[in-house]
Amino acid sequence: SGMPAGIEAAVHAMQQIYDDEATEGLLLVDASNAFNSLNRAVGLHNVQRLCPPLARTLINCYQAPARLFVAGGGELSSAEGTTQGDPLSMAFYALATLPLVDHLHDRHDTVKQGWYADDSGGAGRLKPLRHWWDDLAVAGQSYGYHANTSKTLLLVKQHLYDEATEIFRGTDIRIVTGGVQYLGACLAAQN
Repeated sequence: SGMPAGIEAAVHAMQQIYDDEATEGLLLVDASNAFNSLNRAVGLHNVQRLCPPLARTLINCYQAPARLFVAGGGELSSAEGTTQGDPLSMAFYALATLPLVDHLHDRHDTVKQGWYADDSGGAGRLKPLRHWWDDLAVAGQSYGYHANTSKTLLLVKQHLYDEATEIFRGTDIRIVTGGVQYLGACLAAQN
């Protein structure tokens, strides 16, 4: 399922976007515990709108909390997120968060986005990128997408480091000018 060599395509696309002279920065966002934090009610609503043929199956799987049995006879109730090992969890997550991706695209059309599962990235000029980040941090909450600033990286071109530091002041986002790891591969800065 999905795109053959999808990760490689995502990595090459982000590198190509970053290498464009008009791109000032590439923001690679880490989401905290994204698959376990997915807002199921919002997700199921989105699936009904976006993929009705899959909706009934996902509703049957996710409308009620899952009973998780632990060693020693204990039991936990899982009411949010996807179920680990569920072959439909990736499709559910993608459909559940697609309206967030669309929202960000509609409001920040100069920022080029790349999403692969719960890894998101935005690239463009620094000020619009900061607005995109602020919107993602707020809008993502209702989907269960909680951006983790301490693991989020902003790759900028060397001559823009000071400007990026000023624009992203107060976010705790680490700003770098060298290479960064993205989806298990290296994105290299072209300084």
